[in-house]
Amino acid sequence: MKKILFLLSIPALCLSLLIGCSSVQGVKNFSNCQFNYKDVTNIRLASIDISHIRSPKDLSYVDLLQLIPAFKDKSLGLNMNVNINVTNPNTEEAKLEGVDYIVWVDEREVLTGNMDKKISIGANQTEVLSIPVSVNLLNMATFSTIDALLEFAIGLADDNPDASRMKVSLKPYFN
Repeated sequence: MKKILFLLSIPALCLSLLIGCSSVQGVKNFSNCQFNYKDVTNIRLASIDISHIRSPKDLSYVDLLQLIPAFKDKSLGLNMNVNINVTNPNTEEAKLEGVDYIVWVDEREVLTGNMDKKISIGANQTEVLSIPVSVNLLNMATFSTIDALLEFAIGLADDNPDASRMKVSLKPYFN
């Protein structure tokens, strides 16, 4: 009986080593992936969709009235998704368990977070990694005027990644 269990456990051990090696290869493949800024979507400032606004002058009176309580409560929430193209140049799948991120504005760290979500990118494929960002703009001392603050928030909606002063650092993690 012991010989049978031993003989059955050898294939099981080999199978788990193969699965483990496959997983390690997927992690190794991820180190070769290329990350490029795509865009910012679902941009909301104090619940106002600002994706179509190009300057503070484009804000309607209704929008401005919605901003007043946010300024009064010192809670001007900016919510958005920062989208990054991840390209896997490998001939095999690349995968990871999740990603930690840091959002910087004017070279100052303003937000840290993580996405505890398995990410898998097929061989020679590009997938979009969407990072949810939520920050209170009034807690950031980088704006000297309300117009500067609004220009920053509205600049995020521009298709040009240089339109804002925001950067995102990514640190993938594996199990």
